[in-house]
Amino acid sequence: MWRVELKPEFRRQIKDPELFAKGIGNVYIGVTVAMGGVLVMLFLYFTKPEEVLLPSLLMIFGLGMGVWGEWQKYKAR
Repeated sequence: MWRVELKPEFRRQIKDPELFAKGIGNVYIGVTVAMGGVLVMLFLYFTKPEEVLLPSLLMIFGLGMGVWGEWQKYKAR
């Protein structure tokens, strides 16, 4: 979904630039999914308040995706 290209001077400084770019993409996807879960919660808060916690798993999945991307970035440095 997200295509990330690194600057050439930064590319030379890290061990695995492809994994680093993939990690950045995964962080972006995770944050996007988590914020989508927050928007669904906001919508449910006003329409069906008793079901407002249903998108929690969506938010946890998004944050997990972001953590995985950060781990990839850490391993690529």
